[in-house]
Amino acid sequence: MSKYHCICGGLILPNFDAYKVGDEVNFMIQKREGAYQGKIFVSQKAHNGTITEIKGDEITVKTRVRTYVLYRYEMTPKEAPGPIEYFRIGQCRCELDKQSQRGKKHAVQS
Repeated sequence: MSKYHCICGGLILPNFDAYKVGDEVNFMIQKREGAYQGKIFVSQKAHNGTITEIKGDEITVKTRVRTYVLYRYEMTPKEAPGPIEYFRIGQCRCELDKQSQRGKKHAVQS
């Protein structure tokens, strides 16, 4: 089992603060196109590339053809599951389950 797969069946999120220039990452690009009768076509495609520059939360990623400027949380490391897998399988919910077992910690009106 990889470090991104949890025993609950969900996927563990990577450390988004650990990116460095030269790291290979996966990301997804979504396109929206207007169609006939007011309909909109949406397509999503997964890409991979190499980080070339980091400015705060804006990260520049170079693919074979294009260069993209992406937000830090829109990508995953190359060895991690891709963004589409996180949408399909879902992320780990173990911590949320532990919180719900302990009960609610907020104030209750009486």
